[in-house]
Amino acid sequence: MVYVVVPVYNMEPYLERCVESVLNQTLREIRVVLVDDGSRDGSGALCDRYAAACPGRVWTVHQPNGGLSAARNAGLARCFALSQDPARDYVLLLDADDFIRPDFLAYALSVCEKENCDGVQVDWVRGIGSRFPPETRDPGPVRILTGAGALLDPAVKTTFCTKLYRLELYRGESFPLGKMNEDEFLFYRLLWKCRRFGVSRAKMYYYFQRPGSIMDTVARALKDNPRRRDWREAFGERIAFFTALGEKRQVQRCYERICIELMFRYAEQMNLPRDRRAAEAADGTMVREYRAFYPKMIGLDTIRPLRRLLFTLFYLCPMGAVLASRIHPLRR
Repeated sequence: MVYVVVPVYNMEPYLERCVESVLNQTLREIRVVLVDDGSRDGSGALCDRYAAACPGRVWTVHQPNGGLSAARNAGLARCFALSQDPARDYVLLLDADDFIRPDFLAYALSVCEKENCDGVQVDWVRGIGSRFPPETRDPGPVRILTGAGALLDPAVKTTFCTKLYRLELYRGESFPLGKMNEDEFLFYRLLWKCRRFGVSRAKMYYYFQRPGSIMDTVARALKDNPRRRDWREAFGERIAFFTALGEKRQVQRCYERICIELMFRYAEQMNLPRDRRAAEAADGTMVREYRAFYPKMIGLDTIRPLRRLLFTLFYLCPMGAVLASRIHPLRR
């Protein structure tokens, strides 16, 4: 069985498209858990209509507004309650304003079953469309990594929405309440549990970039967002986790990710008018932090040559790296 958890908060304009993309999957062994997180529009009623129309296939959980992490946690709890065998079942966390290709779940499940994987990551499309564009290239073979290897691979991204995981991996885990960048707090813990993990370039997930979304809001107003440094807390926990295990390369990878975030956030701020820049960028705090972390990560053997060059350029001349990053985005 594949479970799909959809946190819902004031998503009435997008929810039908999202849920229909799940119900119309070619894979039929699907259960959908819609978590109404205190919506104030018609989202909760729409969730109930789906549950009534699809008994035994769609469940709705209603709760007071607690944020994305609380909604995901509630949805995962319901999955465990419904599942007869969490070690064999799988779960996808799907955002209510996004949607998936009709063969997403069949494809991802086939990879996990054929390759004996505990999880798989697919590729994604970003835009404001309502349907998938045609695949323009052969995605190539699925790469199979260990969980440890996946954590070191630049192609493996933090987001949960493009990953199908074995449900059992979530046992004893939860998303942190009230945090921004909540994926960073749990991403490494689940991957570390994976014996085998698949990485596919097949574009199966559509990330709908709507105005007013959480990440869009952060990008536009990072200066005044009170949770703008939550990501640093997440990486602090990750460094402590791998330091305790004696995993030097994983610690180096954590510092590499911190440096990437510092570069991006510095570039984001320095491209704003002077009066709108966050103080930690304008007063040089980000640059000083970067230069302190640079020696702790630059020796990692998985850093690609061009990225290594940009790291060094930023260390020597931060604004030069800001200009270079416009040409070659580091998040690739």
